[in-house]
Amino acid sequence: MSATDDTVVADVLDLAAQRVEAATCLTFAGPRRRQFDAALDRMADALGLPGAAACASWLLAGPWDDARAALCARFLTIGETYFLREPRAFDLVCDQARTLLARGAARPLRIWSAGCCTGEEPYSIALALRRGVPQLPPERVDILATDLNDAFLDVARTGIYRRWSFRRADPADLAAFFRPLGDGRYEVDASLRAQVRFANLNLASDTYPSALDVIFCRNVLMYFGPDQAARVVARLRDSLVDGGWLVVNASEASTRLFQGFTPVYLEDAVFFRKDALPAPAPVPPVPPVAAGAPVVRAPAPVPRPEPLAAARPSAPVAADDTAMARVHALAQTGAREEALQCLRRAVEAEALSAPLQQRAALFALEHGDLALARHCARRLLYLEPDSAFGHYLWALIEDAAGRRPRARSLLRDCRRLAGADAELLGAAGAWLERMS
Repeated sequence: MSATDDTVVADVLDLAAQRVEAATCLTFAGPRRRQFDAALDRMADALGLPGAAACASWLLAGPWDDARAALCARFLTIGETYFLREPRAFDLVCDQARTLLARGAARPLRIWSAGCCTGEEPYSIALALRRGVPQLPPERVDILATDLNDAFLDVARTGIYRRWSFRRADPADLAAFFRPLGDGRYEVDASLRAQVRFANLNLASDTYPSALDVIFCRNVLMYFGPDQAARVVARLRDSLVDGGWLVVNASEASTRLFQGFTPVYLEDAVFFRKDALPAPAPVPPVPPVAAGAPVVRAPAPVPRPEPLAAARPSAPVAADDTAMARVHALAQTGAREEALQCLRRAVEAEALSAPLQQRAALFALEHGDLALARHCARRLLYLEPDSAFGHYLWALIEDAAGRRPRARSLLRDCRRLAGADAELLGAAGAWLERMS
C-alpha cells in the first residue's frame, strides 16, 4: 500500500470516528483511538467486510440508523464486570436502606445501575440487600439497570453466568441466590431476577429516571469527552434526591467534574453525596435610565494579589511543578497533614494531568497515605493505561497493603510494558526476585 493509500485510509477512519462520536457521544481521543481502530476490524468480521477501512466506509454511507447504532454499542463498549465488585459500594446501599427504614419512610429504595453491562452489578445490589438488610421487603426495592448495548442486556435478562463472573465470590456461598446448571453455569434465582428492570438507555440522551437514592455509574464516564461527561454528571445529580449518592470508578473522580457533590474517599472506593445547592442571591432590580441621562459605567475591578506572589519565579512554571513545590515545602516543615491536604486539592484541580497523578501517588505512598496513593495511581492508569511506571507504583501500593500476589502480577505487567527502560526493568525484576 502506498503512502497516499495509507493517508486515505487514515482519513476514512478519522471521519468514521467523528461520525460515531457525533451519533453516540462516545469519544475516541488519546489511548481510546487504538481501541476504536481495533473494534472496526471486529465489526468488519461481523459484517463480512474485508477490513477496518471498509467498515468505516459502511458507517459513513447513508443515514445513521439502528443497525449502525447497535453494532457500535456491541463492539465499542467493554463488558468487564463480575458479582460483588468493589463491595464497599454495596455496603453503602445497605446503609441507605437502613436509613430509609429508620425514618419510617413508606416509599421504596430507588437505585439505578447506569451502564449495567451484563447484569452482575444490579443483581449484586439486590443480593446485598437481601443478605444485609433482610428486614427490607424485596417489593420495597426498585432497581433499574440500563445499558447502551442490547447484547449485554440480553445476557442480563437471561440471568445465566459462567464461573468467571464469580471470580471474586464463591457461588457456593451464594447458593440461596443461584442455581447451578451442571455445565459450569449458574442461573440467578427467579425472585432475585424479578427485582431488576432492564432497559436500553444512552446516557447522552435527555431521558433519565428521577428521585433516586443511589446511582451506580462505574467505568462509564471514560467513554465520554470532558464536555459530555460534565453534562452526564449534571443530569445524574438532578436524578438524585438530596443526600443521595453517586458511585463512580475512583479513576473517574474529579471535584471539578462533580460540582454540587461532597466526595467521600475510601481506600478502594470513592462516593459522591448530593448536596443541596444554595439558593441564588436575589438580583436587585435595575432602575430605568431616564432619556438623555449620562451612562455611568462601573469601575473596573481591582486585581487581587495571588497567594505566594512574592515567591513565584519570574520564568513560567508548569502547574504541576508549582503544586508539587508547595506540597514538598509543607512536608519539609513537618506539616505532613497539611501537605497531603494540599496534594488532594492539587490532584482534583488537575485531574487530567498524568504527570501530577504519578508524582502525587509516589508522594502519598512515601508519606503513608495508601488511600490517596491508590486514588492517584488509578487515575494515572485511567489516563495512561500502558504506563509502565504506573503499574510499578500500583505494585508498590499493593505490596504496602500486604497484597503480594497482586503486586507480583503488576510487576510482571510493568516489565512487559517497560520496553527499553533498563532502569525500570531492573527495578521490577529485582523486586520480583525478592518477593519470590
